[in-house]
Amino acid sequence: MRLSCIALILTLAIGLVLAGPVRAASDRPAQFMNAVAKQLVAAMRSGSPHMLAGVIRSYADMPDIGLYSLGSYMNRLPKARRRSYYDGVARFMARYFMAQAKTYPPAKIEILPPSRRAQWGYKVNSRITLTNGDTHAVRWLVVQRGKGFKVRDVAVSVPLLGYQSMTPLQRKLFERYIDEKGGNVNALLAALGG
Repeated sequence: MRLSCIALILTLAIGLVLAGPVRAASDRPAQFMNAVAKQLVAAMRSGSPHMLAGVIRSYADMPDIGLYSLGSYMNRLPKARRRSYYDGVARFMARYFMAQAKTYPPAKIEILPPSRRAQWGYKVNSRITLTNGDTHAVRWLVVQRGKGFKVRDVAVSVPLLGYQSMTPLQRKLFERYIDEKGGNVNALLAALGG
């Protein structure tokens, strides 16, 4: 159940491939998500995990996502290895998204303005329709970085469970892997190619 939930959440993140236009011209977080969608469209149509990883690096808040994903092992990541670790996380996410898109293929997505203020940014709601007709509510957490925005998290509404966020699931996956390797963060870096 948990792995299928992770697969669905990560695949729905790719659902931006067919995003529609934003209706509220002054809603900068929703406009940002629309711009991200255009880049994801090109990456997904290319079929290239490398191109998708580039989009993730450009639009995701990789330092926050990456460090949070290490959980209790965050302080064991040497500062000199952070850039390669973030690149590895982006590659991991891109490969996983591409693989899961085959299982949960999106047909369309609608960005649903207005965005709403959240504790650490803005929540941007969307509705994703899969090719089998199933629809899912997906919420993006968008944070301001400098003069722009970055995607910090994505959550899918799961019946009876509410919104399930991607980053805590990725954190459990990474922490479990490091635990299995005796607490060696370098083992995760090697697995991510970092």
